[in-house]
Amino acid sequence: MNDEKFNFNIRTQFKFTTNDRTLGYILNSIAQKGININDYSQTKINVNENLIRLVVGGTRAETIDVLRCVRNIFRMLDIKFSEKDIIQIGSIASNDTRQINTLFGPL
Repeated sequence: MNDEKFNFNIRTQFKFTTNDRTLGYILNSIAQKGININDYSQTKINVNENLIRLVVGGTRAETIDVLRCVRNIFRMLDIKFSEKDIIQIGSIASNDTRQINTLFGPL
């Protein structure tokens, strides 16, 4: 949706857990394929286990080919992962007193 006050995109987020070494391999594989990481969140579960949330692709969208490539990396490494749609906020008017309504109204 795009207008003067509010702009958002629906993106695909990957969620998975992995150890430090495999995480390095995953990120390196993504980089070698020339795939952009648009959003990254890492939470340490314990000493050598990480919960990762990852959005790949360009600034505004990901392509089917990019998503397929990332899925293949996970499958090659036998990484269990999930995918879900998320909302990426592009812009929201800062002087609008109804920001919450602007954000949740279209949903």
